[in-house]
Amino acid sequence: MKKRFKLTSLFLMTVLVATSYAGTIKSRGTAGAYQLSIPVGARGIALNGANLGSVSGVEAIFYNPAGASNFGGSVEAQFSNMSYIADIDVNYAAFVTKLGGFGTFGLSVKSLDFGDIPRTSAENTEGTGETFSPNFITAGATWSKAFTDRLNFGVNFKFVSEQILRTSTSGIAVDLGVQYNFVTIPIRVGVVLKNLGSRMQYAGSDLEQKLKPLDTGEGTLNEGYQIVSEGFEMPAELNISVSYTVIPGLSLMSVFQNNSFSNNELRFGGEYSLSFGSASAWAGGAIATGLIDDDQPDDIENSDWDEYGGSIFGITFGAGVSYPVGNMVVSLEVAQRSVTDYFNNNMVWSLKLAF
Repeated sequence: MKKRFKLTSLFLMTVLVATSYAGTIKSRGTAGAYQLSIPVGARGIALNGANLGSVSGVEAIFYNPAGASNFGGSVEAQFSNMSYIADIDVNYAAFVTKLGGFGTFGLSVKSLDFGDIPRTSAENTEGTGETFSPNFITAGATWSKAFTDRLNFGVNFKFVSEQILRTSTSGIAVDLGVQYNFVTIPIRVGVVLKNLGSRMQYAGSDLEQKLKPLDTGEGTLNEGYQIVSEGFEMPAELNISVSYTVIPGLSLMSVFQNNSFSNNELRFGGEYSLSFGSASAWAGGAIATGLIDDDQPDDIENSDWDEYGGSIFGITFGAGVSYPVGNMVVSLEVAQRSVTDYFNNNMVWSLKLAF
């Protein structure tokens, strides 16, 4: 009991510290490594992350590592692909396995495929004829354990790597999650602190330049120098979610997302699941709204201010079906996240295997 009390107290203290440093609209664009915030998995995207209190198994690695230990089998694996904005593909693979009394362990990898981008220079603004493709990868290791029949705790350690030609940066981040299940009422609560990590800074040989010193005479040799990039923080966030089971199979959920470097969000979702024989299916969707705490400056018009505080992403929805095949259960899931401006909607496909 004392151990659980200390664990809960430490987590709540961390929550308070993170909340005290939360940002506003004016903080947008001051953080980096936003690949950490790109969601994965059809079910989580369909519910827009509102299911942090009930998410379980391999799906929980990204959304709430506390739920990774809450699944019936011994091993779960997930593979998903999302057509993201600007023709970027987001590929994701993960698995979790139970280790008896030691809890549940998982691994995950998320990578962004930018395709071939034409390379330009100051002398060749239309292109040099060469192409390049950035490499953005997040690799994670997850541990989760159920301390009681009501309380789950989980932690997800992540290595973040970004490389553009010969310029790169890397960092370490951590997610901390808790799930609590009430016994007398059908409510589940999830709290997650995400992307708490080191400061990152780009460096590399592409930032090395040669330039003739100013105010020097003819014949002066070029001198080498290196551009020092500005360091940046990771997009830390605090999520607090509540899920309520209205009737068996039907759940309503909401999440408040407190962002350190952008405006906060409030999201609402619902999911209906049913079983037919040995198979099962689910369908769900969610909506989101921004919460603006800043005072609108006098020199910014209402239309511009609404755009600053808004998001290009709209409603989300999806469905999935699970069917036993031999000794495993195969799940096929699909979701769509609407994009209101500039880009096409995001389509997500997921395959899950449970043993």
